[in-house]
Amino acid sequence: MAVTLLCNIACSKDESFTTDRSATLSFSDDVIDFDTVFSTIGSSTEQLMVYNRNNNGVRLKNVTLTNGASSGFRLNLDGQFGTTFNDIELYGGDSLFCFIEVTVGKQNNNDPILIKDEIVFTLESGVQHRIPLQVYGQDAVILHSPTITANTAYTADLPYLIYGPLTVNEGVILTLDPGARLFFHADGSILCNGTLHADGSTKEILLRGDRLDKMFWYLPYDRLDNQWLGITLSETSKDNYLKNVNIHSGNYGIKAIGNGIETNKLTFHSSVIHNVGGAGLSLSNCSATIGNSQITNCRGNCVEVIGGSYTFEFCTIAQFCPWIAERGNALRFSNGTGSSDYVALNQLNITDCIVTGYANDEVFGTPVKDVTDAVFNFKFTNCLLDTSEPSTYVENFVNCLYQTTDQTTNFHTIDTKNFIYDFRLSEGSIARGKGTADGDILSRYPTDRLGKARDAAFIDLGCYQF
Repeated sequence: MAVTLLCNIACSKDESFTTDRSATLSFSDDVIDFDTVFSTIGSSTEQLMVYNRNNNGVRLKNVTLTNGASSGFRLNLDGQFGTTFNDIELYGGDSLFCFIEVTVGKQNNNDPILIKDEIVFTLESGVQHRIPLQVYGQDAVILHSPTITANTAYTADLPYLIYGPLTVNEGVILTLDPGARLFFHADGSILCNGTLHADGSTKEILLRGDRLDKMFWYLPYDRLDNQWLGITLSETSKDNYLKNVNIHSGNYGIKAIGNGIETNKLTFHSSVIHNVGGAGLSLSNCSATIGNSQITNCRGNCVEVIGGSYTFEFCTIAQFCPWIAERGNALRFSNGTGSSDYVALNQLNITDCIVTGYANDEVFGTPVKDVTDAVFNFKFTNCLLDTSEPSTYVENFVNCLYQTTDQTTNFHTIDTKNFIYDFRLSEGSIARGKGTADGDILSRYPTDRLGKARDAAFIDLGCYQF
C-alpha cells in the first residue's frame, strides 16, 4: 500500500508540469535598462520577476546570458549566482526572483558607450523568452583623497569620481575647466586651503553625488540631498571664483570661513547651490560677492551670514526644502553667534533679489546684544521678501515688496511629488519688472543666469529674466 501511494504522489507531481508551447512565462519588465555606470565600478541591483501564470508547472531547460561574462552583466536567480542556470522547475502560479548587476570594463572613450546583452529563458517546450539588458558605461578619472600640491587643472574630457576629501593646499590653485564634472562619493568633499577657480562661462561645471541610479523609478538619487559632503573654503583660502557652477545634493553647499574682509574670499557668479542637507551658503567673517545665482532648498538656512562684508545682486534665494518640516530659513544674518560673540557685519547689501520660502517669514537679521557700538550694517534694495514690512531698521529697506502668502506661484515649477524645481519666474510672478535700472548693476549682469538678456526697461528680480 505504501509503495503504491508513493508512486501515485510521484506521478501526480510529474503530471503537474506541461510542455505545451502555449504555457509561457511573463515578466515584470520587458527590458532591464540600467542608468549610466562608471567603468570598473559596480552598478546597483535591478530586479526582474519571472511569473508562471499557468495552472500547470513549467520547466526551464536553461536560463543564460547570451554573452556570458564578457558583457559585465551577472545574475542571481533565486539565490544562485552565475551566467547560466539549468533545469529549473517553476510550479503553476509561482514566481522566482532574478537580480541583475553589471560592472563595465574600461571603455577607452570619453563618451558613454552603450553595452547590451540579454537573458534567454528556454522552456522544456522549446519556447524562448528574451529580456534585453542595456547600460551606458562611462570612463572616469577615479581619485582617492587627492591632495593638490601644485597648480592643477581638471579638464572636461572625463568625469572625476572622488572618494574622500579633495584637498587644495595653501597657495595652490585648482582650476576646473568649462564643462568639468566632479562626482563625489558619500565621503567626498572639497577642502580648499588655496584657491578654487571654476569658470564655466562657455559650459556649466557640475559638482554632485556619484549615485547615477534611482531610489524609485521616478526619483533619481540626484534629486536627494546628503549624497556627498560639500565645499569648505578654509581661513587660508582666498580669491575663489565660481561662475556657472552647479552644486547640488550635498550635506551642505559652501562653507566660507574667513579671517577678515581685507581679502576677497569668494566670487560666486551665475551659479547654483540646490538641495543640500545643511546650509547652502555659509559666510563667516569674510568678503564675498554673490551675483546672478540661485541658492535653494536646504535643510539648514539657504544663506547664513555671520559678520563680514557681502554683496548679493540678482539672486534667487528660495527655501522650499521638501525633506523636513523643521527646515531653516531662506536668509539669516547676524554680527555674532551669541550675546557677546561679536563679529562686525560691515556690509550686507542685497539688491534686486528674491528671498522667499514656505514660511511666513524667511528673512531673519539678529544683532548681538550687550556690545557697545556693534557694527550691524545691512540694506535691502528693490527686493521681493517673504517677510512682514519691518517696523524697525525701516531705513534699511528701500523699495521692497513684501509677500507673506504662498510664493510658489512666482516660479515656473514647484513639483513636490516628483521633487522637480524650476525657479525661473512664472508669467504671473510679482517679481517681474520690479528690478532696478541701475546701470552699474546691469553692466555687471547684462544677462540672467541662463544667458538671457535683461531688458533695461523691464528688469525682473532674481537670477532669471522671464
